[in-house]
Amino acid sequence: MSKAVSALKELGLVDDAALAGDLISYAADRKGLGREGIRALLRERGIPEEIIASSGVESVDEIRGAEELVRRKAGQYRGLPADKVRRRLYGMLRRRGHSSETIRKALDGVMNKGNPG
Repeated sequence: MSKAVSALKELGLVDDAALAGDLISYAADRKGLGREGIRALLRERGIPEEIIASSGVESVDEIRGAEELVRRKAGQYRGLPADKVRRRLYGMLRRRGHSSETIRKALDGVMNKGNPG
């Protein structure tokens, strides 16, 4: 099996770095994952750690993505107290791999603009 994989890599048909780049775009743009969530997805897909480290995960605009997700999801919580909305959105963002600092900034940025849900 390793001979087959080696042959495919030599032909350029197996490119972990290219796959990592595609998965990062997908995870950030479509799934709303934070940096840790993206790293976890790459690990699940079998991307080697050295490729993950050099893949550009750190360049993902995590705050913008978190704010977009908060705007999209906040409508589900209309009519609930703001503190409850904030807790639910915080939990959702943590499960998607966003850092506490990013979550705080995203929630403050969106909820202080009068869009708490």
